[in-house]
Amino acid sequence: MVAYHVPESKHPDTPALSLLGTLLSGGQSSRLYRRMVDRDQLALSVNGSGQSSLDPSLFVFTIQPRAGVEPARAEKALYEELAGIEPTPEELRKAKNQFLANHYRQLKTGAGRANLLGTHEIFFGGYQHLYNAAKEIEALTAADIVRVAGQYFTEKNRTVATLVPEVSK
Repeated sequence: MVAYHVPESKHPDTPALSLLGTLLSGGQSSRLYRRMVDRDQLALSVNGSGQSSLDPSLFVFTIQPRAGVEPARAEKALYEELAGIEPTPEELRKAKNQFLANHYRQLKTGAGRANLLGTHEIFFGGYQHLYNAAKEIEALTAADIVRVAGQYFTEKNRTVATLVPEVSK
């Protein structure tokens, strides 16, 4: 697990961080999955996301290395991807589409609407923010993604935990 310290949900960088999470780990065609699972075969799975919070929080990447792969190799690949993040227009559009599809999918059910309204009321400064969320995501540029990655995904801003199972005898 690699955790980066990020601001509270009301912070103006939160939409860019959310979109960055989708770009990096939103499904099997995401940047991290293609690199770490498919191409380099370092991991069985890789995910990254933040959580809604009233206070500063964490953006956490979890990597499950393949058997025989040193965790440090998988960790190094993550850092390389984060350092070189410069999304193409196609990647950015795909991430926006994924993010927005998930957003609108939640609005299809009563429970989803209630969850979104409550989340925006509590964590984003009011339920009205829900109505601007799609516009905020659409307005993001590749430069916004590069900026937040460079600002928050730094060596001095992270905490790393490596859990290695004991070998049974």
